[in-house]
Amino acid sequence: MAAPVRAPHMTLEEFLALPEEKPYLEFVNGEVQAKPMPNINHGLTVAQLVLLLGTYLRESREGRVVTEVRYATMTAVDQRVFLPDINVIPAAELPDMPRTGPVRTHPAFAIEVLSPEDRPGRIADRVQFYMRNGTRLLWIVDPEDESITVFRQDTDSHTYVPGDIIDAVPVLSAFALDVAALFAALRD
Repeated sequence: MAAPVRAPHMTLEEFLALPEEKPYLEFVNGEVQAKPMPNINHGLTVAQLVLLLGTYLRESREGRVVTEVRYATMTAVDQRVFLPDINVIPAAELPDMPRTGPVRTHPAFAIEVLSPEDRPGRIADRVQFYMRNGTRLLWIVDPEDESITVFRQDTDSHTYVPGDIIDAVPVLSAFALDVAALFAALRD
Protein backbone atom coordinates (compact mmCIF):
# COMPACT_ATOMS: atom_id res chain seq x y z
CA MET A 1 0.00 0.00 0.00
CA ALA A 2 1.20 3.54 -0.68
CA ALA A 3 2.37 4.77 2.70
CA PRO A 4 2.57 8.41 3.75
CA VAL A 5 6.13 9.65 3.38
CA ARG A 6 5.91 13.23 4.66
CA ALA A 7 3.99 15.17 7.31
CA PRO A 8 0.24 14.63 6.89
CA HIS A 9 -0.60 18.33 7.18
CA MET A 10 1.26 19.66 4.18
CA THR A 11 -0.61 22.06 1.90
CA LEU A 12 -0.95 21.58 -1.83
CA GLU A 13 1.31 24.55 -2.52
CA GLU A 14 3.97 23.23 -0.10
CA PHE A 15 3.85 19.89 -1.90
CA LEU A 16 4.18 21.50 -5.32
CA ALA A 17 7.28 23.35 -4.06
CA LEU A 18 9.03 20.05 -3.24
CA PRO A 19 11.54 18.75 -5.78
CA GLU A 20 10.17 15.98 -7.98
CA GLU A 21 11.75 12.67 -7.04
CA LYS A 22 11.49 8.94 -7.51
CA PRO A 23 9.67 7.03 -6.42
CA TYR A 24 7.03 9.43 -7.65
CA LEU A 25 5.03 11.12 -4.95
CA GLU A 26 1.34 11.93 -5.02
CA PHE A 27 -0.63 14.27 -2.78
CA VAL A 28 -4.07 13.35 -1.45
CA ASN A 29 -5.83 15.94 0.70
CA GLY A 30 -2.80 16.90 2.80
CA GLU A 31 -1.08 13.51 2.79
CA VAL A 32 1.99 12.75 0.68
CA GLN A 33 2.10 9.19 -0.63
CA ALA A 34 4.63 7.24 -2.66
CA LYS A 35 3.07 5.96 -5.86
CA PRO A 36 2.98 2.13 -5.71
CA MET A 37 6.04 0.51 -7.24
CA PRO A 38 5.38 -1.18 -10.58
CA ASN A 39 6.56 -4.63 -11.61
CA ILE A 40 7.45 -6.04 -15.04
CA ASN A 41 3.79 -6.77 -15.92
CA HIS A 42 2.91 -3.16 -15.11
CA GLY A 43 5.74 -1.81 -17.26
CA LEU A 44 5.00 -4.13 -20.19
CA THR A 45 1.30 -3.23 -20.05
CA VAL A 46 2.01 0.51 -20.03
CA ALA A 47 4.48 0.16 -22.90
CA GLN A 48 2.06 -1.89 -25.02
CA LEU A 49 -0.85 0.50 -24.43
CA VAL A 50 1.32 3.52 -25.27
CA LEU A 51 2.43 1.79 -28.48
CA LEU A 52 -1.15 0.96 -29.52
CA LEU A 53 -2.57 4.36 -28.61
CA GLY A 54 0.40 6.18 -30.15
CA THR A 55 0.01 4.32 -33.44
CA TYR A 56 -3.70 5.11 -33.56
CA LEU A 57 -3.21 8.77 -32.62
CA ARG A 58 -0.42 9.31 -35.15
CA GLU A 59 -2.86 8.30 -37.90
CA SER A 60 -6.07 9.85 -36.53
CA ARG A 61 -4.48 13.05 -35.20
CA GLU A 62 -7.14 13.12 -32.46
CA GLY A 63 -4.59 13.82 -29.73
CA ARG A 64 -1.41 12.63 -28.04
CA VAL A 65 -0.63 9.87 -25.56
CA VAL A 66 1.61 10.68 -22.58
CA THR A 67 2.78 8.88 -19.45
CA GLU A 68 2.99 10.01 -15.84
CA VAL A 69 2.14 13.65 -16.38
CA ARG A 70 1.80 15.46 -13.06
CA TYR A 71 -1.74 16.81 -12.55
CA ALA A 72 -2.83 19.11 -9.72
CA THR A 73 -6.46 19.48 -8.67
CA MET A 74 -7.76 21.86 -6.05
CA THR A 75 -11.51 21.85 -5.45
CA ALA A 76 -13.69 22.10 -2.35
CA VAL A 77 -13.60 18.28 -2.10
CA ASP A 78 -10.19 17.40 -3.55
CA GLN A 79 -6.68 18.69 -3.20
CA ARG A 80 -4.51 16.25 -5.11
CA VAL A 81 -1.43 15.89 -7.19
CA PHE A 82 -1.51 12.66 -9.16
CA LEU A 83 0.24 10.94 -12.05
CA PRO A 84 -1.94 8.70 -14.24
CA ASP A 85 0.12 5.90 -15.75
CA ILE A 86 -1.15 6.91 -19.20
CA ASN A 87 -3.43 9.60 -20.47
CA VAL A 88 -4.64 10.84 -23.82
CA ILE A 89 -4.75 14.57 -24.42
CA PRO A 90 -7.30 15.46 -27.11
CA ALA A 91 -5.89 17.58 -29.96
CA ALA A 92 -8.14 20.55 -29.06
CA GLU A 93 -6.59 20.68 -25.56
CA LEU A 94 -2.93 20.39 -26.64
CA PRO A 95 -2.31 24.10 -27.33
CA ASP A 96 -3.36 25.04 -23.78
CA MET A 97 -1.41 22.25 -22.07
CA PRO A 98 1.61 23.47 -20.09
CA ARG A 99 4.86 21.82 -21.15
CA THR A 100 6.41 22.08 -17.68
CA GLY A 101 4.99 21.98 -14.17
CA PRO A 102 1.72 20.42 -13.12
CA VAL A 103 -1.34 20.43 -15.36
CA ARG A 104 -4.29 22.12 -13.63
CA THR A 105 -7.06 20.46 -15.67
CA HIS A 106 -8.26 16.88 -15.48
CA PRO A 107 -7.34 14.20 -18.04
CA ALA A 108 -10.03 13.45 -20.61
CA PHE A 109 -8.91 9.81 -20.84
CA ALA A 110 -6.78 8.28 -18.09
CA ILE A 111 -5.43 4.76 -17.75
CA GLU A 112 -4.26 3.32 -14.46
CA VAL A 113 -2.41 0.01 -14.56
CA LEU A 114 -2.60 -1.81 -11.26
CA SER A 115 0.60 -2.53 -9.38
CA PRO A 116 0.99 -5.39 -6.88
CA GLU A 117 0.76 -2.92 -3.96
CA ASP A 118 -2.55 -1.39 -5.10
CA ARG A 119 -5.43 -2.00 -2.72
CA PRO A 120 -9.16 -2.02 -3.51
CA GLY A 121 -9.87 0.99 -1.26
CA ARG A 122 -7.18 3.09 -2.94
CA ILE A 123 -8.45 2.15 -6.39
CA ALA A 124 -12.10 2.83 -5.50
CA ASP A 125 -11.12 6.25 -4.12
CA ARG A 126 -9.13 7.03 -7.27
CA VAL A 127 -12.01 6.03 -9.57
CA GLN A 128 -14.45 8.25 -7.65
CA PHE A 129 -11.92 11.09 -7.76
CA TYR A 130 -11.49 10.87 -11.55
CA MET A 131 -15.22 10.64 -12.21
CA ARG A 132 -16.29 13.50 -9.93
CA ASN A 133 -13.65 15.80 -11.44
CA GLY A 134 -14.58 15.40 -15.10
CA THR A 135 -12.50 12.58 -16.53
CA ARG A 136 -14.65 11.33 -19.41
CA LEU A 137 -13.02 7.91 -19.77
CA LEU A 138 -11.02 5.86 -17.27
CA TRP A 139 -9.54 2.42 -17.72
CA ILE A 140 -8.32 0.41 -14.74
CA VAL A 141 -6.08 -2.31 -16.19
CA ASP A 142 -5.27 -5.40 -14.12
CA PRO A 143 -2.38 -7.29 -15.76
CA GLU A 144 -2.56 -10.11 -13.20
CA ASP A 145 -6.29 -10.72 -13.72
CA GLU A 146 -6.10 -9.87 -17.46
CA SER A 147 -9.06 -7.53 -17.21
CA ILE A 148 -9.84 -3.88 -17.92
CA THR A 149 -12.62 -2.06 -16.08
CA VAL A 150 -13.95 0.91 -18.02
CA PHE A 151 -15.61 3.93 -16.41
CA ARG A 152 -17.47 6.63 -18.37
CA GLN A 153 -19.36 9.64 -17.08
CA ASP A 154 -23.01 8.89 -16.23
CA THR A 155 -22.86 5.19 -17.09
CA ASP A 156 -22.18 2.00 -15.18
CA SER A 157 -18.70 0.55 -15.25
CA HIS A 158 -18.01 -2.55 -17.31
CA THR A 159 -15.18 -5.08 -17.00
CA TYR A 160 -13.68 -6.50 -20.18
CA VAL A 161 -11.71 -9.74 -20.44
CA PRO A 162 -9.90 -11.60 -23.24
CA GLY A 163 -12.36 -12.09 -26.08
CA ASP A 164 -13.74 -8.56 -25.70
CA ILE A 165 -13.01 -5.44 -27.75
CA ILE A 166 -12.97 -2.04 -26.01
CA ASP A 167 -13.56 1.32 -27.65
CA ALA A 168 -12.41 4.69 -26.30
CA VAL A 169 -15.58 6.68 -26.93
CA PRO A 170 -16.24 9.51 -26.07
CA VAL A 171 -12.60 10.61 -26.29
CA LEU A 172 -11.39 8.72 -29.37
CA SER A 173 -13.71 8.09 -32.30
CA ALA A 174 -12.49 4.75 -33.66
CA PHE A 175 -9.84 3.27 -31.35
CA ALA A 176 -10.43 -0.40 -30.62
CA LEU A 177 -8.46 -2.55 -28.20
CA ASP A 178 -8.52 -6.33 -28.40
CA VAL A 179 -8.14 -7.35 -24.76
CA ALA A 180 -6.82 -10.82 -25.61
CA ALA A 181 -4.17 -9.37 -27.95
CA LEU A 182 -3.04 -6.85 -25.31
CA PHE A 183 -2.42 -9.49 -22.68
CA ALA A 184 -1.01 -12.01 -25.17
CA ALA A 185 1.62 -9.41 -26.15
CA LEU A 186 2.77 -9.37 -22.53
CA ARG A 187 3.56 -13.09 -22.68
CA ASP A 188 5.49 -12.98 -26.00
